[in-house]
Amino acid sequence: MQSTLEQLENNRVLLKLEADPQEVADAFDQAYKKVVQRVSVPGFRKGKVPRFILEKQFGKEVLYQDAVEILVSKIYYQAIQEHKLEPVENPKIDFEDQIEEDKPFKFQAEVEVLPEVKLGAYKEFDLRKEQPVVTDEEVEAELKALQERHAELVAAEKTALEKGDFALIDFEGYLNEKAFPGGAAQGYTIEVGAGRFIPGFEDGLIGMAPGEERALNLTFPEDYHQQDLAGQEVVFKVKLHEIKRKERPDLDDEFAKEHGDFATLDDLKAHLRKRIQAHKEQEANRKFEDEVIKQVVAGSTVPLTDTLINRELEHMIHHMEHDLEARGLKLEEYLTHTEQTMEELRAQLRPQAEERVKTDLVLTAVAQAEGITVTEDELKDRVGYLLQFYPPEVRKDILKGKNPGFIEGVRSSLEREKTIDLLVGFAAPEQETATAVKEDEREEEVKEE
Repeated sequence: MQSTLEQLENNRVLLKLEADPQEVADAFDQAYKKVVQRVSVPGFRKGKVPRFILEKQFGKEVLYQDAVEILVSKIYYQAIQEHKLEPVENPKIDFEDQIEEDKPFKFQAEVEVLPEVKLGAYKEFDLRKEQPVVTDEEVEAELKALQERHAELVAAEKTALEKGDFALIDFEGYLNEKAFPGGAAQGYTIEVGAGRFIPGFEDGLIGMAPGEERALNLTFPEDYHQQDLAGQEVVFKVKLHEIKRKERPDLDDEFAKEHGDFATLDDLKAHLRKRIQAHKEQEANRKFEDEVIKQVVAGSTVPLTDTLINRELEHMIHHMEHDLEARGLKLEEYLTHTEQTMEELRAQLRPQAEERVKTDLVLTAVAQAEGITVTEDELKDRVGYLLQFYPPEVRKDILKGKNPGFIEGVRSSLEREKTIDLLVGFAAPEQETATAVKEDEREEEVKEE
């Protein structure tokens, strides 16, 4: 096999390829083994027709297409490996002559490849990492939130429902005097004034007495997510069973003892302060990582093409479809609700897609420049950790090598992590990376149940 490489515009290359006579002959042999399984010749079992009989019966041309496909695939792949190219699309193949056995075979392959990244000064940074501080107000807010989570609803000795009370109600909604699906519930507890129902519903309950029934004439908002109800005038029939109030536990030493291994309320506050500090440091590290990556990318030159950007756009839209389906929506419904077309959605996502592609290419270039690799032990450990979250049948297929894309995805993810850690080390050698900041595992956690 002979190959020459010619650089074209827009990250495209032209490969001029030539297979030698022996390679052509081998391709014909392989083609015969494929074709003979598909044809029938009287007097011979299928797959047992001698080659000279096959060619006499159907002509040598019967092998041409398969021989070309076999040869082109093999020679093209070898050339890609030889020139260390990374194609981003299928090649456009042009043939100079018709293939003939025992003669050289020439063809050309034009293809777009990953662009050459020109890295900037990625070891020099002008960044300062945030040093987070926890305030007393933040600790008090966390303590109040913990108190709120352990509050209980108790019966309120009241004759009229007020804003801020909790109401135990039955209700049913009617559209054109007919009950509509999803508009009814029994024994439902609602916080009056929380704004969780459509406008007017909660206000309409104020002043009700236990045992009282009311009819609320309301209108659904025009932008309501359920289209058959959006903007519709409806009637809700409501019955109030009981008025309740929220009773919060006292914030004292007993509260601390009940919700963790703490002797005093001050011990609990100290723990909350430490937990908030750890969380803020993690956030600061993540923010710093983002700033480091953005500076490295901004200082690099990456010639992007529509092929790369459109591929990332399709990937983003595919993930969006899955996310919407998890929430019971279809992409078409989302587009209708947001009043945009697919073209407008793609235009909206395009800047993000460009930034993602550029970031991936720059981080890959840094990894190559620094010789960053993932060891088999590192890969094995990460795969083992991830497999525990998959069903047994999926784990079995991965371990048997039936899903090589999963393994390569993990390898790529690990390489990216190591590259980012290296860059963060250049930018702030005295700082820990976000993945390294962990709260002391021996620290007792506050009970949340």
